[in-house]
Amino acid sequence: MGIKNTIAITGSRDVDREAARILFEQHLSSFLSQGRTWLLGGSKGVDHWALEWLLEQNETCWIIVPYTRARQPKWLHPWFDEVERVVELQLPKRKNASAIRNRHLVDLSQIVFGFWSGKGGTTVKTLKHALRKRREVHAIPVFLDSDDVEEV
Repeated sequence: MGIKNTIAITGSRDVDREAARILFEQHLSSFLSQGRTWLLGGSKGVDHWALEWLLEQNETCWIIVPYTRARQPKWLHPWFDEVERVVELQLPKRKNASAIRNRHLVDLSQIVFGFWSGKGGTTVKTLKHALRKRREVHAIPVFLDSDDVEEV
């Protein structure tokens, strides 16, 4: 059933920092300061902005990487010193390594938040996996500037 008091965050890579921070304030603030551990995948976009925002809130974060620390993008390396733990899955190089990493993220968590811009399918697949694993799931739509939002 996952590790006690853990929340995984997954999301689209095309979400900008400002939009992400507004969404985090709206949807994650009530989960802060409760001794939780936040699990993140270390990708650009939502993962990156969530890590930054959560660390500013003095929350405990883990980064789950599909390979090893050394095989991660250089921009991510400074963040390794800021988090409590880096989980290195040490997978062989493969196209679906991020999907495997995301399933592992879900398996470790009790609650899963997915911030999805409507592009790409990895976030949706991760949320579906979380539902199959009977996790508490929060699917948050992200509207990008280029989206045509119908006014009511």
